Amino acid sequence: MVAMDESVWKSLPEDLMERVLAWLPIHSLFRMRCVCKQWNSILFSERFVARYTQVSPQKPWIIMYTAGRVSSAYDSSLKKWHDLAIPAMSPEKCVLAASEGLLCYGNEFFPWPNLFVCNPMTKFWQHLPPMRFIKTIHVVGMVNDRASKSYKILVAGLFFDEAHNGRLATEIFCSQTNAWAVGGKPWPIMAAAWKLGAGYAVWSMGSFYCITFSPFGVIAYDIERNLWDEVHVRMPACIVSPSLVECQGRLLMVGGCEEGNFLGIRIWELERIKMVWVEIERMPRKLRREFVEMLRPSRHFFGFGNGNIICLTISESSPAAVFDLEDRTWKWLPGCPRLPDINNWQLRGISFEPQLDSFSQSSWGKDIPSSKNPTLDNSSPERKAPTLLSDMTVGADHS
Repeated sequence: MVAMDESVWKSLPEDLMERVLAWLPIHSLFRMRCVCKQWNSILFSERFVARYTQVSPQKPWIIMYTAGRVSSAYDSSLKKWHDLAIPAMSPEKCVLAASEGLLCYGNEFFPWPNLFVCNPMTKFWQHLPPMRFIKTIHVVGMVNDRASKSYKILVAGLFFDEAHNGRLATEIFCSQTNAWAVGGKPWPIMAAAWKLGAGYAVWSMGSFYCITFSPFGVIAYDIERNLWDEVHVRMPACIVSPSLVECQGRLLMVGGCEEGNFLGIRIWELERIKMVWVEIERMPRKLRREFVEMLRPSRHFFGFGNGNIICLTISESSPAAVFDLEDRTWKWLPGCPRLPDINNWQLRGISFEPQLDSFSQSSWGKDIPSSKNPTLDNSSPERKAPTLLSDMTVGADHS
């Protein structure tokens, strides 16, 4: 390859330069920003961000992490792993929710949970004010509205009333007001155990959906009505480890189906008119045999995804299986050298779509002052924003 004459780049009109840069992969843009101040300024201008979003739509990235220790992101376009630094905001941090280009971090297993939102691509992040009641998190969901440049976060969790009885509350954070609002029904703790487990709430067509336990079922939180409702749909027989996934407007469920000693891995789609789960895919025999072998002695796994990607992870093991809805293919996710072969039930995953227009760099590290959330000192070591680091060597592809 012949290097381009530096004088050519210097003489290019800015509009033409933007057109050229708009075709680069998003990770390459962050290398280009170091070339000169002019390019750094261009890359975060509103005009370029709008053009880039139209020209270069991003495929989902898959984030794999262990609580508060390791976090790596797999770029499905470049087929590379990137090191995703975990912000030093609180102990045992993990990703609680994602929506388009935004990630919500927090310490869900600690009392008085500490939450904040960041765009790891632009280094935007915002520390959220404390919730009004919830002390321990059960379920978190997030939706990002590009049109209004705002986002909302749903949290369902445990609090104790004046009589010290444990109850389940729902709180909604709105970035436009920078405040939490109480919604939903504060179920008693015994009902809460039946209604909610722990995990992600999936956003689809105006509501957050999540799996219920004992027995398995689905409930939905209507964001406009501020109410939880039962979703009256019969679950597939003998289902194990169900997870909900939203992919391009479709509400899907991935899980296992037990038939004696046989465990099949299947994907269903919710047919909204008839309100039935329709099976759309089964994991191929060879991959299913390998996947199920890794599940022993338990049969617990977790599914997540968006866009065209569905990922299945095993908390006790680092390999993950991926299904592409577009070309209907299954494969093993290439191994990441930073994710050890662990056996401690702590490996988790989530997917997100890297975006430049999910809040701007001008908001980087700024907390909106409030009486409950005084602005932190920018010089504090804990104010360091998440940084996307260099590429990592991709392990052998097991597909």
